[in-house]
Amino acid sequence: MPHASAPVGHRRSGRAHFRSVNNGTPAPSPRSLRWVVLAFVFALGVFTVLVVRDAGRSAIRPAAGGTFTGRDVDGRLVQVCLFERNGNVDWSGWLYREGREQTEWFSSTSRAHPWQAVVNVREREDGTKLPEPVVASTDDPLRLNATLPRTNGWASDTANLTRQFEHLSYRRLTGFRLGRLGGTTEYWAQVPKLPGEQPFLAALEGQILTRCEERANLFTTGPLDFWKDNIRSRVFPAVNAFVVSDQWQLRLLTTNLASFVVCSYEAVRGSGNRSHWDGLTYQWQDGAVTWLRLGDIFKPMPDWKPVFRERCRLKLKTVGHPAPDSVEDDFIPLFHFTLSPSGLQIYFNSSTIASHGAGEFVIHFDYAELKDLLRTDGPAAFLPRVP
Repeated sequence: MPHASAPVGHRRSGRAHFRSVNNGTPAPSPRSLRWVVLAFVFALGVFTVLVVRDAGRSAIRPAAGGTFTGRDVDGRLVQVCLFERNGNVDWSGWLYREGREQTEWFSSTSRAHPWQAVVNVREREDGTKLPEPVVASTDDPLRLNATLPRTNGWASDTANLTRQFEHLSYRRLTGFRLGRLGGTTEYWAQVPKLPGEQPFLAALEGQILTRCEERANLFTTGPLDFWKDNIRSRVFPAVNAFVVSDQWQLRLLTTNLASFVVCSYEAVRGSGNRSHWDGLTYQWQDGAVTWLRLGDIFKPMPDWKPVFRERCRLKLKTVGHPAPDSVEDDFIPLFHFTLSPSGLQIYFNSSTIASHGAGEFVIHFDYAELKDLLRTDGPAAFLPRVP
């Protein structure tokens, strides 16, 4: 019986063959090892070519979907923002109705016509249960139908929506995967494509691009960082694909004001509500785009914040917030806001004024409700409906 640790070699037809005598399993031949090495080199070369090719392409590319607008039976603005989702298989969307507080979202099971999606609406437990809104495709890809419940009654009406803005996609993907090992981190933003070439719009597009780049730099890392982290922590490097997405929705666009709400979602490690809302309002002043703060449109008087917080408290109580008094705390931020054709919206993210599971809260003020607080000069003078 041969020694257990010694391989037995012999020649046959002038070629060397080897076998393991302890278990009888043939060891890889030099030729098979060469093929493995060549396959790895080929795969690495293909990966390098794809990375170089992608690096030469613009981060901003056209995206399917768009921003569709129309009017409901009461003449109020209705907006649907339609975004690509899940590898371009289906849609993710948001329904916005001017003057309504709820954040209303939906997702479709297909992008091929015909499709329709029921809109998820946050309703008060003790409130009236209205029919569910429905968004549906039409024969024309530039049009959608939104079936909306009436404010006072059980009936519903259909609003015809037309695409007002196309969408653009900003994407950055980093990481490296080999088979079932490794990981990637992706940042993906979808933004409305602004029309025309006016100086304000060109500068505004630059501001949006800068924010996308900053967000991408924050969340994406080097291609091998995932492997390094796993080696340091001695964790098996299983496949992980982390995605951080920003969906921009335009609430107002005038000759010198632009207001966006950005819904962000982080599909990363951990559990819980990973969504976050940002309100971004810009003004065109002295040939430059600057960020508009909420205090820029309110009178000093000597301090507008306590008065405004009290009005927020009353609004939150109306929409069924479990602890509306929490908004009166000076530590609660008031900088997530948007301007729209008829009013101002304030966004409170989850865990800000309620438990994490309660989600976000949005409240709407008509400009008339803030008449005594709004300035009549500066940026406030350019609001579309100054009281």
